[in-house]
Amino acid sequence: MLKMNNVSRIYRNDTIQTHALRDFSLEVESGEFVAVTGPSGSGKSTFLNVAGLLDGFDQGEYKLDGISVHGLKDNELSKLRNEKIGFIFQSYNLIPDYSIFDNVDMPLRYRGFSSAERKRRVKQALEKVGLASRANYLPSQLSGGQQQRVAIARALAGEPKILLADEPTGNLDSLMARQVMELLHKLNQEGTTIIMVTHDPDQAREVSRNIQIVDGEISDFRIYAPLQSLEIDPVQPTEASLKSNKEQEPVDA
Repeated sequence: MLKMNNVSRIYRNDTIQTHALRDFSLEVESGEFVAVTGPSGSGKSTFLNVAGLLDGFDQGEYKLDGISVHGLKDNELSKLRNEKIGFIFQSYNLIPDYSIFDNVDMPLRYRGFSSAERKRRVKQALEKVGLASRANYLPSQLSGGQQQRVAIARALAGEPKILLADEPTGNLDSLMARQVMELLHKLNQEGTTIIMVTHDPDQAREVSRNIQIVDGEISDFRIYAPLQSLEIDPVQPTEASLKSNKEQEPVDA
């Protein structure tokens, strides 16, 4: 689904150059749910921008759904991005004066779908996120969690191969965040491939796979390893420790 081999992204100015990604290699299979974690400035956003075809790269190879993106023109990249990728942003990015239906419909208009096809896709997407009955509401009439579900519906309406989520619960309270995560897990169980950037250790542990980015590279150190993989062997007391404990036992007067 997504394959990067030795990808590097370097930002330069007159005095310095910054390696945002350095010999970055990653393969994500169809149907995976991958969490991307790491400290601020580690390269997570750069990775997401390159993966989403919003930014280029200087070296290496990147294939999306089997298509090499190297050397593609801007219009070819836009077409590939619109057909293959759905984006979920932390800040929802809904148009406040448009109804929920129109917010989900807008990207489909740019892709030139017929009115009947757009209506089918919007209705199906809103049903998936449980908001079909609120299609005529404005964003201001919804809670934060509901607005994020609209953003997810907007991404789903394009029927993408992969969802890229950038801190999708970052602006939500714990209850709404839980509801959004449950929806993402449901979509993944239905076959949607998801890559999610997150700072939440609990969310990172929930998914099938977690990668840690440090200084533009994938780190072997996985601070948010899935819970089922954290098997800690009980410490067996040694003869010396048993003797030490016995010597420290209080003596009856």
